Amino acid sequence: MTNQLFINNEFIESKSTETMDVINPATGEKFDTITFATEEEVNEAIEKSKHAQLEWERVPQPTRAEHVKLLIPLLEQNRDEIAQLYVKEQGKTLAEAYGEIDKSITFIDYMTSLSMSNKGEVLQNSVENEIIQLTKKPIGVTAGIVPWNAPIMVLMRKVIPAIVTGCSVVIKPSEETTLLTLRLAELFRASTIPAGLIQIIPGTGETVGTQLATHKDIQLISLTGSMRAGKSVYEHAAQTVKKLNLELGGNAPVLVTPHADLDKAVDYIVTARINNAGQVCTCPERIFVHKDVHDVFVEKVKDKMGQLTVGDPLDENTDYGAIINQKQLDSIHEKVESAMNNGATLVMGGHQLDRAGFFYEPTILDHVNTEDSVFKEEIFGPVLAIATYEDFDQVIEDANDTNAGLSSYIFSENLQEVMTASERLKFGEVYANCEAEEVVNGYHAGWRESGLGGADGIHGFEEYYNTTVSYLRYK
Repeated sequence: MTNQLFINNEFIESKSTETMDVINPATGEKFDTITFATEEEVNEAIEKSKHAQLEWERVPQPTRAEHVKLLIPLLEQNRDEIAQLYVKEQGKTLAEAYGEIDKSITFIDYMTSLSMSNKGEVLQNSVENEIIQLTKKPIGVTAGIVPWNAPIMVLMRKVIPAIVTGCSVVIKPSEETTLLTLRLAELFRASTIPAGLIQIIPGTGETVGTQLATHKDIQLISLTGSMRAGKSVYEHAAQTVKKLNLELGGNAPVLVTPHADLDKAVDYIVTARINNAGQVCTCPERIFVHKDVHDVFVEKVKDKMGQLTVGDPLDENTDYGAIINQKQLDSIHEKVESAMNNGATLVMGGHQLDRAGFFYEPTILDHVNTEDSVFKEEIFGPVLAIATYEDFDQVIEDANDTNAGLSSYIFSENLQEVMTASERLKFGEVYANCEAEEVVNGYHAGWRESGLGGADGIHGFEEYYNTTVSYLRYK
């Protein structure tokens, strides 16, 4: 039983009696139990963060970055053990776990390279003997609420820029990947990052998440999760008017035009769709295929998905692993059945695999009613939902007809189509003839109900600053 919290660089035993079983998604078997934090323990973590941050902000930013960069060799040395635990607790393939660790290392390297980028401004004033100076300062104590689908990379997105810019951070990990997050806390403890700057407090969103959102000393909440969770944090954070950074999922449209390289399109779409068994917010969700290439496209997709190997995430031949839990598996299946009841054609798949654990077949739905939940809501599973279109202007409008606004795709060798889609698709990200990359020096952000603010690149880095304007009269 794991009943630990990470507060002030120490692992302490929680006084709570609230626990949750840890289930291996690939076997369906319990292998541990975690304990959640009490209200008093959350308050203690925030208080320690507050005091540590006041000291840390006085350290020069390049020096702060040097401490943070020392996490890289610690991740490299513990890469194998972390990847194995990741697969056991979350169910994605070993290759995907290694890939996320390696990307996190790249992210740390990039973010620490921005340590000299804090540029203020000096403005002219109409008043004689006075200048105006704009200065960026660390926002203070922050909170990060981390999801289960990419718990290493998203954790680093919330920890690394916060610490480099002079903030502290209190992390609430997902209940589904708490063990992995506590294992990463061991690396934070082994680093030279001072005590109190990083706290890890397990618990539910309804308890710990709400407490972080309402606490007066938390200045910024960064959450990656569902729209429902984001709206709850938004509502609670309004009580103290906190800055919010929210990434709340997507419902990505994919336009496959008559000018697409269909082999390339199929490869990228299927690869992106099965990433983490489809449990990624940037996955292709709504496939709009031009009627002239529809039949060929569907046959190529069927052939590609029919070759996939689903199963043991530790097997190097497995293309995708398990769904996180039975609840998510049921949600996927309900959407598939709803689509079929509303006239969609099941091309392949459509069932849970008959084996231990939580696995869903590679599934293709054709002739989908675009008003059905499988098109209107994020599926978060290995399901491709396909509809046809005839008019390019209309399909752009249909693609934008969603409350989500994170990622979008177009596949076309016609430059005019690509540029028009890039200009008119109302999403934070447009991927043309490629899969979602989310490079560390880019910017990952959503429109509409997909969130506020963003991560990655210089713009994500600067989310952790406040700005002060100083009027300096020198005579």
